[in-house]
Amino acid sequence: MISVNKLHPNLCKHGSCLQRALYEFTDVKTTKPDGSVAEHKETIILGHACENHVEEVNKLLKEIHYGDKESDDIQ
Repeated sequence: MISVNKLHPNLCKHGSCLQRALYEFTDVKTTKPDGSVAEHKETIILGHACENHVEEVNKLLKEIHYGDKESDDIQ
């Protein structure tokens, strides 16, 4: 049977920009299940940006996720 799923386009997260995002920002989340010795790594999506706002969204996400550290120092 063929199923149809609605697609949700990724839009730029910069202010009120509603352009389709061409870039995706990700990070790795490390978890340790209860009683487990092994770590589980999972890639999470932090946000999206169009070609005009890559630097601005990158700086914003760094400030949100790394707090008061100087965001330009974070790779």
